[in-house]
This record gives sequence, C-alpha cells and structure tokens, in this order.
Amino acid sequence: MRITLLIVAGFLVIAGSGFFILMRTISEDIERQYSQASEEPLVDFAHLFAGLLEQDVREGKIDVTRFREGFREAYGREFLAKIYQLEKSKIHTQVYITDENGIVIYDSDGGRREGQDYSRYNDVYLARKGEYGVRASRENPDDSRSTVFYIAAPIHQDDELIGTLTVSRPEKAMAPFAEESKDLVIRWSIRTGVIVFLVAALWAYLVLHPIRSLTRHALNIAGGEQTTVPETGVAELRSLSRALEKMRAELEGRHYVETYVRALTHELKSPLAAIRGAAELVDEHMPEEKRRRFLDLILAETTRSEDMVRRLVQLAAIESRTDLATRERIDLAALVREEAAEFAPSATTRGVEVVLSGSAGAVTISGDPLMLRIAVRNVLQNAIDFSPDGGRVVIEVTEGGGGAAAAVRVIDQGPGLPDYAKDRVFDRFYSLKNEVTGRKGSGIGLSFVKAAMELHGGTATLENGEGGGAVAGLWFG
Repeated sequence: MRITLLIVAGFLVIAGSGFFILMRTISEDIERQYSQASEEPLVDFAHLFAGLLEQDVREGKIDVTRFREGFREAYGREFLAKIYQLEKSKIHTQVYITDENGIVIYDSDGGRREGQDYSRYNDVYLARKGEYGVRASRENPDDSRSTVFYIAAPIHQDDELIGTLTVSRPEKAMAPFAEESKDLVIRWSIRTGVIVFLVAALWAYLVLHPIRSLTRHALNIAGGEQTTVPETGVAELRSLSRALEKMRAELEGRHYVETYVRALTHELKSPLAAIRGAAELVDEHMPEEKRRRFLDLILAETTRSEDMVRRLVQLAAIESRTDLATRERIDLAALVREEAAEFAPSATTRGVEVVLSGSAGAVTISGDPLMLRIAVRNVLQNAIDFSPDGGRVVIEVTEGGGGAAAAVRVIDQGPGLPDYAKDRVFDRFYSLKNEVTGRKGSGIGLSFVKAAMELHGGTATLENGEGGGAVAGLWFG
C-alpha cells in the first residue's frame, strides 16, 4: 500500500473511531440532559399543585373534587402549540394523590390507580419521609424510552402530613427534541468528517509530495541521469534535499574520476603501444623512408592521444553539468557557417564538397555558444571523415518545422550506419571503423553532442539517409 493511502486510511480510522465514540457519548448525554430538563419543571408542578391542594383540606381530609373537575376540563381543551418543529395538542403530564396512608384517592389518568396502595413506591415513600420523592419506571421493561418520571410533594395541614401529590411525565414527550438534537449532531458530524477527510488528504499530499519528488530524483540519479536535487518541503525535508544533493555531487565526482581514469587508461593503451613500438624500431642507420614512416606513425598516434584526452576532458566537463552555465542569444545559422568555413580547407584537400542550404537569414536560439560550436564541429568532422573522396556534405539549417524551434541537419555520402550500431552510436567510447582511413575514432564526439543537446533541451539523432549515407540532426526544442 502506498504511504499516502496508508496515512490517510490510518488518519480516517483514528478520526472515525473518535467521531463514533464522540457521537455515542453525545447521543447518550443528549437523552440524559433532556431527562434532567424534564425533571426540573416536574418538581415545580408537584409543589405548586400540592400547595393549591392544601387549600381544599377539610377536617384533616383532602377534598379532590375541585381538583378532579379542573383536570377534567384541562384535558378536554383543544389547542395546538408549535414548539419549533414539534406540534403539541395534548397534555402529557399526569397527577395522582395519596392520603396519609399512601392510598391513591385521585388519579388524573382515568382513575386507574385509585384505591391502590402506593406507600412503598419511591416517590410517595420518600416524600412522606420528608425527602426528595422521585421515581422513574418503565412501562415496557424492554424499551428504555417508555420511562415515566414521577416527582412527589407532601401535602400538609398545620405541619402534619396528610397526603402526597405526584406529578408524572413520560420521557417520550421529550423524544422529538432529543431526536432532533441527535439528527443535528449526526449531520454536522458527517459534514465535519468529510471536511476532515479532504483536509487530511490535502495535508498528506502537501507533506508527501516533496518526499515523492526526492525519491524520484534519487532514482534518476541512480539510473545515471544528470539532475540536481531541488530544495523542497518543510525545513527537515529541505535539509534532506541538501544532503541528497551533496551526496549526489560527491558520488558523481567519484564516479567520473573512476570512469574516466579507467576509460583513458584503456583508450591510451593502443596509441602508446604503437608509439613505443615505433620508437623502439627507429634506428638512425635505417633507411630514411622507413624512419620517416615510423616518425609519422609516432606523430599520428601522439596527435590521436592528445585529441582523445582533449575530447575526454570536454565530455567530462559537460556530463558533470545539470544546466547551462552560460546562456546567450545565438545566430545558429551564422555559427554553422563559421564552423563549415573552418573545415573547408581540410575537406577540399580530400575533394569533399561542403554545401550550405536552408535558411538564409538568422536563426536565433538561446544557449552556450562554445558548447554548440564543439557539438557542430564534431558532427561536421564525422561527416567529412566518413565521406569518400570526391563526396559531398550538405548542411541544412532550418527554423521551425518537425516540432522543433530550430534544427541543423548534416547529410553525408558515406557508408551509413550498420544495423547493429544504430542504437549505440551515442554511447560513450563506442566508435565504428572508418572505411576511408581504416581506423576507429575515439567514440567521444557523439557522446558530447548528445549531452550538449540535452542541456539545451533538444535531441541529437543519427540515422541512414534515404539515398545512402548518414544524416545527423541537432534538434532544438
């Protein structure tokens, strides 16, 4: 599982569990609060009714006649009270009265309790003892909402207890308010949960996106890509970015030293062996023609070694970069013309014709002029070297077209690329034998061209032409 999903899922489980416990606690507390809210006015009613009933005491006995008539008229009234979302049209409060012995002498609920002994019920029992007389009983033992609350108050005459009055009210009378409160809590909990989920997902993305970016750069570096590790994220992640960038620079530095020393050692073996062999064979008493041939060989191999070292240094310098150190506005067409003019004498010596075509005006791009000169020089050198005597090299400079902002195409009439070499021509130190000279190149020039074009946001291509020969392309994005 991805760490983003793991964090979000873990957060949701924790938050969901917290919400569930909170909602359950609030729901239970809502019922308790409404029960308490129902109990408080019942205390007032019990003592008010008891005080009124004390006015109807005759010779130590409670006269419930007026009380009975008053409640009968009250229960018979028609009314409609809109209390927020609740419509009330019925009185839910009931009253029963007991004598000094706890026998019910009046019951507003159709008289069904009259004559029964309630002296042992908590409300009557506690009130007769002078304590708070309260009782809660379920009409249905299996239904918690069938609970009825009973509050009793004593009835006195001359400080003598002559009976009790109990006011009762079912809990379900307050149920609509409790349910509405619970629904409100649930609705807002769901909305809050959705908001929390979105905030958690956004937060996880903001925290983990820099980590994914660092991971991607680390994998790119491990794959050999030239890239820098940007500073990103919060302070700790920025410190990690700087540490990774420092590690990348150190590792690449060591890698380049190791790679290029090994490559230089390998590539110089052949020319140094040739130089040493020729030097050992040179003898001042040998014929002049033979000695001259050996000296020419030493000179050629020395030149080749110098060229290889120079190219290797150039390639090492460019491959260690992740961006251009210098960026200027360059007329690409003028740059190509200048480089073609530099090669004209050597091309003419071999009878190779260099032809310029394409855009006659300026083709402006942004880049490093020295790097582009070396890249164009390498491409032209290859085209001329692989062209047969009397051949022709065509250089095209175009602006736009083919999805590129500008392009340089160099077309030669050489042997072209064999199939096995098509995917490797830009590999470092890979080279083909030149059929004209019979020798192989350093395998560094095209690697430099590829690296230079990547730094300029473009691409380098080398493929066979339709009519033979090879076509090298420098495509600027």
